[in-house]
Amino acid sequence: RPDNYLSSYARAGLLRLLPIVAVLLLATGLRLHLLGTQSLWHDEGNAYVQATRSLADIADHAARDIHPPGYYWLLSLWYRLTGSTEFALRALSALASVLGIAFACALGTRLWRPGVGLLAALFIALNTFSIYYAQEARMYALLALWGVASMWALVGLVQAAARAPMREASRRSLLGWALALATFNLAGMFTQYAFAFVLLAQGILFLLWLLANLRRE
Repeated sequence: RPDNYLSSYARAGLLRLLPIVAVLLLATGLRLHLLGTQSLWHDEGNAYVQATRSLADIADHAARDIHPPGYYWLLSLWYRLTGSTEFALRALSALASVLGIAFACALGTRLWRPGVGLLAALFIALNTFSIYYAQEARMYALLALWGVASMWALVGLVQAAARAPMREASRRSLLGWALALATFNLAGMFTQYAFAFVLLAQGILFLLWLLANLRRE
């Protein structure tokens, strides 16, 4: 019966979701554990001072800094909503880290299969460097989020471009992936100048993909 089929399909989808939800909950717990225990250290204090300024002043000060203003803009909006405690200020990085793990799972699933995505997510969830930077009021967890989200969008773009024939729906999908890639890359460059290495890696991967397609033709 159709209703039984839909019910079985829904149960199967739920069972597939449960492992990644468990990994994300584990990652969240590890990143929130003792998050506000230590006082802000020097660089975190600088980030807080930047966040207390107006968006225009943040951009002006960032022009004389070694970091772009993107993270400070976001932190400024965040702390006005959540407060200025150590826990609240660092929670933005914790959230970015958990979202990055979700994108890593999606990337592994898109490239290979759901089990690979789940293992990637679990590896990052337990990674001590990821946990460390998720508990700092600095831009590095956000940088990691934009990096993995950008690679996810690049893979989606390449897969959409490889589909044939190129129907109207495929063209819309291609445009959507291109916009997502541009958005994540722009956010990454506004977060940390080191994101340029992600752009370089994407350019190399895209050229390799083009060369592989030319050889097949």
